[in-house]
Amino acid sequence: MAKRRRRKRIKLGTVLLVCFLIWLGYTFGKGFVRHYHLKQKIARLRHEIQAFELRNAEIRRQIEHYRSYEYIERVAREELGLVKPGETRFIISESKDE
Repeated sequence: MAKRRRRKRIKLGTVLLVCFLIWLGYTFGKGFVRHYHLKQKIARLRHEIQAFELRNAEIRRQIEHYRSYEYIERVAREELGLVKPGETRFIISESKDE
């Protein structure tokens, strides 16, 4: 009788150990998969940040260009037809005969 009880305890202990190992593997496996996905997401977000930083730098250069005296003067002369004091504006038009 003692041998039977011992075998049952060993079998129960083995079953519990196997169940524990399965649970442990599942828990750690799930954690590793989540960690992998988070690393991928971080890499993707870093790439997006880098792209936004490049775009931001380009926009800043455009803003500086549009704020420059040369650009403002060109727009004033070419698009608005303004002239500096003392200058004369000439408008050349095509003749109707041509």
